[in-house]
Amino acid sequence: MNAGNLKKSLNNYFDDYDDIGVTVYAVLKNQDSSDPVKLDIEADALGGLKELFMDSLRDTLLDKDELSILNLSSSDERVDAVYVYDLELPVELTSLEKVITQDNLPLLNLNDESLSSIKSLLIEIGNNVGQLVLYKTMASINIYGRSSFFLKKSQSRLEKLNDEFLRVSAGFQMLRIDDSLLVIDLATLEKSFGFHDVIKREAASGISAIESASLVENPDVLHELIEDVKYARKLTKVAKSSPVIKAGIPSTTIVDFCKTFPRLAGRIRFNENEDKILLDTKVSKDLFINLLMDNYLTSELTSYHYTSVAKDSVDNEETNDSSSTDSNQTDE
Repeated sequence: MNAGNLKKSLNNYFDDYDDIGVTVYAVLKNQDSSDPVKLDIEADALGGLKELFMDSLRDTLLDKDELSILNLSSSDERVDAVYVYDLELPVELTSLEKVITQDNLPLLNLNDESLSSIKSLLIEIGNNVGQLVLYKTMASINIYGRSSFFLKKSQSRLEKLNDEFLRVSAGFQMLRIDDSLLVIDLATLEKSFGFHDVIKREAASGISAIESASLVENPDVLHELIEDVKYARKLTKVAKSSPVIKAGIPSTTIVDFCKTFPRLAGRIRFNENEDKILLDTKVSKDLFINLLMDNYLTSELTSYHYTSVAKDSVDNEETNDSSSTDSNQTDE
């Protein structure tokens, strides 16, 4: 999926605005199953929720002039990127699929369950032609229980509000559309759903690829990095899309590059035979991962050297109409 395809799909929902409906489901805390439950909401309130989240879709995605769509496994550090989830799916996130595929999900019984048991909302928007689902976490500050004291305006006076209530704001963290799961808020994903465990397993594949390439004298130090989600994500990217490993660049060529490229020269050390890289500092580990992602570039026009974390292949220009925001640093 690219930005053009995403916006085209979203526009279809706006074109059919009057004919689409909204249904809201909840994922509950402390339950064995990830099965969502349906919320029974009055028609007027559903209309307001549809307007709220359609506006949110427009502001978050549709009206963005520059929007990059990247695979989560090969994500970089560009701003305002949307990530296509292409890794092992945590159990809780299967709830988005269940909303699409199952019509007989049970109603939430408010006599048995408190609103405080709601962990997240799933907002399904669409009709019998197509549906999208938004995933929205519910922070505890948005759930008000009977233990608090609230007053509401009633004509010219204030009355006590006795029941629990939810505050539903605009915004969402994930979007399921056209059989793709898109991550809007990467930070929420990294903190939830056992995502770190998924990343750790993928990162281990990246380390295996590095070990197979015989590039590093002491690859065991990379295993220590897996516990840090920041590094685990980078090693996952290496496993999925390292241009250096995919191209099978010989270790001798890589070592020579490290000795001559201005950003790397003198900052990465080697073994006694100088045929493998020695990772003995945090800086060298960071530089090595960037090296595997081919982030050190030389302009064919000016011969200037750059560090570029965000880059789009020229081969993909016609299929990806999003604009990339490159993070470039001149080294000389």
